[in-house]
Amino acid sequence: MLEVLIHHPGGWADRASLSKVLELCRAASVAIDDAECVEQIEIVAGHATDLYSEHAHGKWARGNVSGADFLRLQMVSALHSLSRRLSAIEVARLSR
Repeated sequence: MLEVLIHHPGGWADRASLSKVLELCRAASVAIDDAECVEQIEIVAGHATDLYSEHAHGKWARGNVSGADFLRLQMVSALHSLSRRLSAIEVARLSR
């Protein structure tokens, strides 16, 4: 998902990028049985819908930060939270 965010920054209607992110989110949700992980995945999917839209990203603008930039930062943050949670789950699984 990070690769999509890096190469397809959004801020306009980009159906292909939106479809790719949503497809990855669906696959991750099916593969991961953890409420905290699913919550982060849902954040990414919801923000992607606005990021890759014609106008919805604009409502996320904050001062000098465009809505698209803000959404990408929030998505990256959610992906990092997801990664940390998955690492914690793996450590717990290995320590049993």
